[in-house]
Amino acid sequence: MRKRLVAASFLIGLLTLNFGTAEDKAKTPKLNDKKATKETVALYEQLHQVSESGKTIFGHQDDLAYGYHWWGNGSDVKNVTGDYPGLYGWDMGHIGEEKNLDGVPFEDIKRYIKESYSRGGITTLSWHMINLKENSSSWDTTRVLHEMMKGGKYRQDFINKLDLFAEFVDDLELEGKKIPVLFRPWHEHNGSWFWWGGKNVEIKDYKKLWQFTVEYLRDEKGIHNIIYVYSTDAFDSEESYLERYPGDKYVDVLGFDDYGAYRANATPEREQWVIRELETVAKLAQQKNKICAFTESGLEAVTDDQFFTTKLLDKLNHNEWTKKAAYVMLWRNANYQKEQRDHFYVPYKGHSSAKDFIKFKEDPSILFESDLMNMKVN
Repeated sequence: MRKRLVAASFLIGLLTLNFGTAEDKAKTPKLNDKKATKETVALYEQLHQVSESGKTIFGHQDDLAYGYHWWGNGSDVKNVTGDYPGLYGWDMGHIGEEKNLDGVPFEDIKRYIKESYSRGGITTLSWHMINLKENSSSWDTTRVLHEMMKGGKYRQDFINKLDLFAEFVDDLELEGKKIPVLFRPWHEHNGSWFWWGGKNVEIKDYKKLWQFTVEYLRDEKGIHNIIYVYSTDAFDSEESYLERYPGDKYVDVLGFDDYGAYRANATPEREQWVIRELETVAKLAQQKNKICAFTESGLEAVTDDQFFTTKLLDKLNHNEWTKKAAYVMLWRNANYQKEQRDHFYVPYKGHSSAKDFIKFKEDPSILFESDLMNMKVN
């Protein structure tokens, strides 16, 4: 724990030094939250340094909570590679209850976040919020967002949920310091499978949803350990990517999710689409002075034994723009005993793609948790 805090203090100290030219400093991305904690600023700077170095942090959803053959405490990533992922994804769906939508107790998630941070790991939070009108799931596309706006029937219910989220994030503390987190709300909004996305909402209402979320957490609740991540699903142009963009002052990281490129039936042309997406997001991030990320992806059940080196790594390292993705996160390894299906995105020990995953991990452009601990800012 102390090792992580010493590393963080070292990083924070470097940020106060007068290094680089005035032009370099002007180009360095800055958080929108002017009251962001020193640790949060340090994390943002770390992501920027990773992006500029052409390296990419590897992340995995729910990594510590369960795996293909186990439940409780562990890591399929560590079991295979000997190291933890550099980034951990957790979901806030069902916040206010004992367990999240994947059955992980929220108190355990807090513990996992603190443990991983003490080792150098980074946390990203998504939120599959229930449909407040139907008290159902995110995938219930009954129109509700317009009734969550000011004066709407479900406005207070929405605020109550934000209060629960604020309380959760505010409780992420280690030795008196708030743990910084990446927060990726209302993701994949260009698709219509969530109540907040696509044809289920008016574009203006989606933007207001985003803006209010940030303003309420930051300005009303005083939560200053959040980095805000904008994340579409697969897209085909800069225009479509920005269609529902809430504005530069509400976003710190530009990201996107894409699973379709790696599905078994994906054509070579569809697979190459990822390169264009990475290039588009990276160029927009540079224009807007933000950070670029590949926020969700993967091949379900890893049916290609060379997926990690010939598909994922190949795209990340394709050119100078694709190399600017600060991190890539693959989805979770569902527990087979509980879910009775092959829904996993990194190999478990003994899986046929394990050797390729180890080669991926050993590539100098990919950063796992131990790499982050040893990272220096130039």
